[in-house]
Amino acid sequence: MAVCGTCKAETKRVRSRWDEKGVQLPDECPNCAPSSFEKFTAPSEKKIWMGYEAHPNEYVKSEDGGFDRKPEYRAEQEAKLALPATDEQEAQARAAAKKRIERRTEPMTPAEHLSAIAKAKKIADLLQEAAKEGTDIIH
Repeated sequence: MAVCGTCKAETKRVRSRWDEKGVQLPDECPNCAPSSFEKFTAPSEKKIWMGYEAHPNEYVKSEDGGFDRKPEYRAEQEAKLALPATDEQEAQARAAAKKRIERRTEPMTPAEHLSAIAKAKKIADLLQEAAKEGTDIIH
């Protein structure tokens, strides 16, 4: 436990501050300056604050003694969940850029056409062979 230099209270968290010139400013603790301490995490407890503890203005007390999200806060959270993740958006953008670069703009040449037909025939033959064996595995 530490002792706050301003209010002399024993607390787990005390913040000592200095200005640009190196002069010490008054100490702060949750007792004498609660507004300067964030409520989201308490490092000494290794606890993450969630729900109504982290965002008290976004919840209302319910009849059963618990807390319910305000409708507009719930709608905002659901809208965020409906959006695709940033990695999905980046993958989509990369795929679109690749497609723009590599897309075909002219018809297949006769050689490309014959090559595609030969490849399709090979796949069809493998599928027929697998069907004759009674499996769905192509060797």
